[in-house]
Amino acid sequence: MRGFQIKPTRFFFVVLFAAAFGISACSFHNEKVSPDDTIENIPVELLSSVSYAMVNAKVFQPHCVSCHGNSGGVNLESFDTAKSVLGRIKTVLINKSMPKAPNLPLGPQEAQILAAWIKMGGPDSPSTGGPDTPPPPMLEPKFSSIKSIIIDRKCIRCHSVGGPAARVPLGTLDNLLNSPLDIVIPHNADESDIVLVLQDGARKKMPPLDSGITPVNAHDLNVIKEWINNGAID
Repeated sequence: MRGFQIKPTRFFFVVLFAAAFGISACSFHNEKVSPDDTIENIPVELLSSVSYAMVNAKVFQPHCVSCHGNSGGVNLESFDTAKSVLGRIKTVLINKSMPKAPNLPLGPQEAQILAAWIKMGGPDSPSTGGPDTPPPPMLEPKFSSIKSIIIDRKCIRCHSVGGPAARVPLGTLDNLLNSPLDIVIPHNADESDIVLVLQDGARKKMPPLDSGITPVNAHDLNVIKEWINNGAID
């Protein structure tokens, strides 16, 4: 029985096409943004009003602290720790190496806020002495708040389509209430699986200890318990 054969001319064409495509794709993924493109051409108003509070609320909290929080390594949850790694932040802004997939990249406005903060030397307060940006919202005992501050930042990268824990979706309130795993049992936080896996000493701790994602702190866990014990409604 004769095996499948590719004619020499066709084989040459396929190899040439694959090589050309590979070079093109590689060039696309490794394309760097020059420092001037990212750091320069920032509105004067933004340069004078930018502060750590603004960057923390607009960039660090929604995009970074799920991994770069109090779990060690590069910590961005306080002004002092973020300022100490200002050079490293500038590097990842320029080469766009963070946030890592599947997290969404910074949008143009978010990148410009971070660039303004870097250009001004990482100030704690606005250079004009004007009012500072309000801090990020605190967690509230309702689903919309828990989803945006806890689930979207610490859980959804695994518990979504294509993720390693896709079989346990967490994107909607219905996912939590109607799961066969008893993820959320209204009025019974102590037996709700979401509480059991988030607390210290859990047999299957979430987020996984080797994920690099900052664990849920005691205050936020108590807010989640309050929400569940109040009926788990939004």
